[in-house]
Amino acid sequence: GVFAARDLLLFYGFWEASLIPMYFLIGIWGSANRYYATMKFVLYTLFGSLLMLVAILWLYGQNAQLGNRPTFDIAALTSNLQAAHLPLSTQMWLFLAFALAFAIKVPVFPFHTWLPDAHTEAPTAGSVILAGVLLKMGTYGFVRLAAPMFPDAAVVAAPWICVLAVVGIVYGAIVAAVQPDMKRLVAYSSVAHMGFVMLGIFAMNTAGWQGALLVMINHGITTGVLFLLVGLVYDQTHT
Repeated sequence: GVFAARDLLLFYGFWEASLIPMYFLIGIWGSANRYYATMKFVLYTLFGSLLMLVAILWLYGQNAQLGNRPTFDIAALTSNLQAAHLPLSTQMWLFLAFALAFAIKVPVFPFHTWLPDAHTEAPTAGSVILAGVLLKMGTYGFVRLAAPMFPDAAVVAAPWICVLAVVGIVYGAIVAAVQPDMKRLVAYSSVAHMGFVMLGIFAMNTAGWQGALLVMINHGITTGVLFLLVGLVYDQTHT
């Protein structure tokens, strides 16, 4: 639903609905500390998305005020907004509202703290879905919505996001290197890998975007397999 939606309100509906199966996967079949990890995951991602809903409703109203047909259609809104040449300050607020929701889901440093707990407490199936699909929803949001809809704001914000991406790469790698828990090791390596994706997106060139898409696909496959292997080890050793 998230990846197929061409309507902004429908996108938001599926975006929030994706929390429900993960809530039950971690909350029911997770490890000992599953309730803490579940609530942290849901609250982080839910409240991060509320500003995006406000921005979506504002875009709907602004589009109607410009004399266009009221719509939530992503392509129509993007075209109308670019034609209207929104002021940079307005673009920045809207970009930040979308970017916060996407950055938490990626997750971008310093919004990453829910991920190691969720991965560690989730059952193997939950970790695979989390790494393979849910993290990619955040980067997809930047590629599909935030950057195309607010291009001027994206250019202004790019250096700052690149700095956070580099910090995430270095921090994720260092913390992963000292983890005694295999699941947390893979989780922190994911923070570093997604930093490379964000760096590629906000390099703002074709090669960067192609590289980011390639890493998104590769990370989804390889990290999913890693969590399956960790799950196999856990089933045999119970630690």
